[in-house]
Amino acid sequence: MVGFENDYQIQPKDILAMCLPLDRLSLLGWLKTQVRVVEAWREDLARQPDIDLAQVQRIERHYQWLTGEIIKLEAVTPQAA
Repeated sequence: MVGFENDYQIQPKDILAMCLPLDRLSLLGWLKTQVRVVEAWREDLARQPDIDLAQVQRIERHYQWLTGEIIKLEAVTPQAA
């Protein structure tokens, strides 16, 4: 998972600039789908007897990053009617 080890925090404006064709609500939906995928991955890893702690830590950092970006984006996104 290259890119998740550094301390740079992507801002909502950065995400939107990278994904110009998507509107904010679509982007939020996509990010939330990614969170569900990472949650399932985490659960699968937890059931494995030969768990790789470094991999679990990388996945957890990615999960925390995703959820943090969702919180930031929700703060600047009007709710759908």
